[in-house]
Amino acid sequence: MASGSTSKWGKWALINAAVAAWIVYDMTTATEVPRQAVMILQYVLLACALFGLAGSVAKCLSEA
Repeated sequence: MASGSTSKWGKWALINAAVAAWIVYDMTTATEVPRQAVMILQYVLLACALFGLAGSVAKCLSEA
């Protein structure tokens, strides 16, 4: 049973890492400066993705 939950948290960690990487890629390759509201939203989403990544990794390691 523990391996199933560890696998679930590992998948969530990969998903959060992919989302964070995509947001960073999108922000660094932008050809024009976004509006302030869009920029704030991107930073908030990046912070949430990194927070989720840290939580998923911690949960995965604590159950291993």
